[in-house]
Amino acid sequence: MRKLIILRGAMGCGKTTFIKEHHLERFTLSSDTIRLMFSSPELTINYTETIPQYNNKKVWDLLYQLLEERMKKGEFTIIDAVHAYVDESFKVYKKLAEKYRYHTYVLDFTDIPKEEVLKRNLQREDFRIVPPSSIERVYTAFKKEKIPSSFRIIKPEDFETITKTTPRDLNNYENIHIIGDIHGSYTALKTYFNKYPVIPQDFYIFVGDYFDRGIENYHTFKYLKELMEHKNMIFLVGNHEDKLYKYACDDEFKMDYDIKNTIEEFEQKKLKKSEIRGFIKKLSQLAYITFNGKNYLITHGGIPYIPEKPLDFYSTNTFIYGIDKYDVDIDKIYNEYMKSQKEKTYQIHGHRNHLKLPYNTYIYSINLEGDIEHGGHLRVLTLTKNDSQKYTEIKNNNYNPNLITETATYNLVEDLRKNKYIFEKELEKNLSSFNFSKEAFYNKIWNNITTQARGLFIDTAKYHIVARSYNKFFKIEERPETKLENLKKSMIFPAHFYLKYNGFLGILSVWNDEFFFASKKVNTGNYIEYFKTIFYNKLTPTKIKKLKQKLAKENLTAVFEVIDPLNDPHIIEYQEPDIILLDFIHNTPDFSKLPYEELQKFATENNIKIKELAYIAKTYEELEDILKETTQENYQWKNNNIEGFVIEDSNFTMLKTKTHYYDTWKYLRAKMETALTTNKFKIKDENALEKNFMTYLKETYQNKDTDITNINIIEVRKNFLKEQIKK
Repeated sequence: MRKLIILRGAMGCGKTTFIKEHHLERFTLSSDTIRLMFSSPELTINYTETIPQYNNKKVWDLLYQLLEERMKKGEFTIIDAVHAYVDESFKVYKKLAEKYRYHTYVLDFTDIPKEEVLKRNLQREDFRIVPPSSIERVYTAFKKEKIPSSFRIIKPEDFETITKTTPRDLNNYENIHIIGDIHGSYTALKTYFNKYPVIPQDFYIFVGDYFDRGIENYHTFKYLKELMEHKNMIFLVGNHEDKLYKYACDDEFKMDYDIKNTIEEFEQKKLKKSEIRGFIKKLSQLAYITFNGKNYLITHGGIPYIPEKPLDFYSTNTFIYGIDKYDVDIDKIYNEYMKSQKEKTYQIHGHRNHLKLPYNTYIYSINLEGDIEHGGHLRVLTLTKNDSQKYTEIKNNNYNPNLITETATYNLVEDLRKNKYIFEKELEKNLSSFNFSKEAFYNKIWNNITTQARGLFIDTAKYHIVARSYNKFFKIEERPETKLENLKKSMIFPAHFYLKYNGFLGILSVWNDEFFFASKKVNTGNYIEYFKTIFYNKLTPTKIKKLKQKLAKENLTAVFEVIDPLNDPHIIEYQEPDIILLDFIHNTPDFSKLPYEELQKFATENNIKIKELAYIAKTYEELEDILKETTQENYQWKNNNIEGFVIEDSNFTMLKTKTHYYDTWKYLRAKMETALTTNKFKIKDENALEKNFMTYLKETYQNKDTDITNINIIEVRKNFLKEQIKK
């Protein structure tokens, strides 16, 4: 853990031998080892070899860099060097130790007689032998140089006294109170101590994670600082304090939603960073105690077993973050710990409990993480003098109920803003839409971030999703994962085929108690006005009221297909304006929506038109049959041409397929627009329909003064087909 051992002694005094005999190589940074990394031994005039000294600055710069990297994680570290002069190196050690909260020691070899060292020097490997004058010089320095008082001096024979794992005896106390994660939940914490006031006869241990996620971080800080004045308390460091300390030291750290709110609260209250640093420097790494004939290891993160080597030899991060990933199956850790307990040492910890297990589900492992920040409980275990355990839960009623979604939304916004293929459009103060860029579309740069950025509207101050559309989904055979051979393995049946309508997407939610109308990118403009006009024309005030209530109460977005034959004709012909309710989508970062049955129920009760279910494929073979039928050249649905189908499997995976009719006329529309724009009509013989259509366009429009902005494929196609019938 956070202990720095500085070896001090002449060349050949036995420092490196001490390291090897005690199997400490993996904890040691050696200046000579680093020198040999920069260059191999060199020849001397005396037919011997020597370790080059001219890389000294590089050697020590690298050693300091390696040392700091280890200190960041709280690694136990030994520095093997002569350290004759108390100069720059000790200044660096002291500075780093203060920053990373290390205890510092000097393991002193200087009392070994000089004559003995001179003799040992001659027995070393050739390239390690140094001139006797060098040894004379360092012994002179040992007499003159004084070690700073912040370094505790110990002798090699006393080394184990600073690393031996020995439990602290707390048998003089009546009760031991062990308090679980607090997460800025001052009210719950104060409730416990109002009920059980601090008394000198009892001892108190806090397992860490005092801040973040909760909404009372400043009051929690002030109260804990008051409690720290008591001598009968130990406060452990949690992973959230680890990040907060980096903020207080102006170090780089990854800002997340948890700590963002804490920092804003502290800064609003003008809490100084020096106060935060002072608080965190008083935190311990773990507590190992004995009470009533039992041993208890209290850490923040929990571990799977107590190692045979001293606990000091393991990084602080091991005990703060625990073993493996945060959401690892904790059963494995607890079962392993239970099997390893020969000496019957109980472990008590907080940090993780994503399965929300009771505190005492497993023998020897007690979990004090009670999900307090989400309205759960402050967990407190009291060890009593009569050898019993008293467990107390304090419900936290003062919390942010939207914390989970706000946190996820914050992370999503950060990911979106970092991605160069995402375009953020600020619509008004604190309201942005996020969409994939043209580059992402044309170069097919699709991943879990770019596919989410499609009609996504976010309040970037409150980290609230105002409205959202579907994630980007693809045609069958368009991408590797949508090829039929892969779908055969991945799809979960039954799969539903819904009619795909040929209009534009209308997005509707409730924001600030008002309807929020949007398209894929904006919430103003002509298309929004088209949407509003049709919406209010098609739905009665009663239907509108019911829809608004549902969207607001359940935090949903209603996604519509908006059909406007006059203002926005596409490929498929419609006779009148209409809106079709496609889905109710949850306003959450991860895409999810209400089942079709709920959509149907709401639509039936309120007489609202919804998407039509056309087919259900119960097996992959049925899927293939439906695809084969619906992609035939003359396919129609109920005697009408349609765009195609949206296919959803039972895991809500979405795909799409287009009809032959739609694909043909979409292609011919592109040909028409190019021809009318360039006044060049390229006629090919390969396809009769294309040849006849392009011939018709040439005869009708070439070299004629025509306003092409008012020409659409539907009207042109109707006239073309009439001419074909005449012929």
